[in-house]
Amino acid sequence: MKLDGVLKGSYQRYIAADFLSTVFFDKRIALVVDGLNDSCIRAVREKLLDRYGDVDIVCEFSDGSEKQTRVSALDVGCDADTIVIDGCKVTECKRFDFSDFVQIMKRLRADDGCEWDRAQTHDSIRINLIEEAYELVEAIDCKDAEMMKEECGDVLMQAVFHTEIAQNEGEFGYCDMLTNLCRKLIDRHTHIFGENHASNPEEALKFWTEAKKKEKKYKSNSDAMDRVPKNLPALLYAEKVQKIAKKAGFDWQTPDGAIDKLNEEIEELKSADGAHRTEEAGDLLFAAVNAVRLYGVETEMALHEASLKFLRRFEGVERLAAETGKEMKDYTLEELDVFWNKVKADEQKG
Repeated sequence: MKLDGVLKGSYQRYIAADFLSTVFFDKRIALVVDGLNDSCIRAVREKLLDRYGDVDIVCEFSDGSEKQTRVSALDVGCDADTIVIDGCKVTECKRFDFSDFVQIMKRLRADDGCEWDRAQTHDSIRINLIEEAYELVEAIDCKDAEMMKEECGDVLMQAVFHTEIAQNEGEFGYCDMLTNLCRKLIDRHTHIFGENHASNPEEALKFWTEAKKKEKKYKSNSDAMDRVPKNLPALLYAEKVQKIAKKAGFDWQTPDGAIDKLNEEIEELKSADGAHRTEEAGDLLFAAVNAVRLYGVETEMALHEASLKFLRRFEGVERLAAETGKEMKDYTLEELDVFWNKVKADEQKG
């Protein structure tokens, strides 16, 4: 083809149909796509815009002529048989994919890379993943798509950072990590990739749980319970432990029994001496998680929302106190409670 004069060095070549089904390709070297026609050209254009942005391309036509244009110009009736996009440096990319991300991380961790990134270990950045995960949860709660986009990237960065460290240390590499992930997704979705059939989300979860139990080789329910990460937030840890107990049949059938137990634990805390107060307080909180869980409420999020509500109303009380020229400490609790009820009533009206 005449485009040989356009290409510089190595290039990758695809038939249009194969290109559309290809997930990753190397944007560092030139891309050649052959076999364009009206039935696929718009799909090719959209994929190129997604991966490269609206960059310069060279088209070759059936009469052997060539023309430089832009990706956005590709459309039905353009008659191009072949297109070429030249390779670009990662710093010149307008759009990025996972392979670009990995290349950037490798550059940062290289011998002549960023001193801070090179100095990090699994232990030194472990807390970052927890922080980023909570920031993503906040974005989800706020229903903020732009914030979610950023925070999903930050969570992904932590996973890639740990994988890059592991590869440098000879522990595992990207293909090892992705192989484990893909194998798990295939093996646990037996109703998709196996012989089981699920007609609703509950059945799908049941098959997932059975496959996970087989994969993890749990010896007992206690073994499964013991493998719940113990550094989870306390409410979430208690909830996960209780859910395993439920699968074993050790659970209240309705919230009523859990509420009775909660009331029992309140009385035990009230009568506990100093040596047993912490233990009884823990029993009370565990019973509260049980009751809330049986009402179908996520305990971690419920407590978080309650804390935010308290903060909001406390600010209102403080504001009302300040409007009288006094501080909160100058009022009795009964007087502050009047302010609290006013703030609460105003909030419920609004």
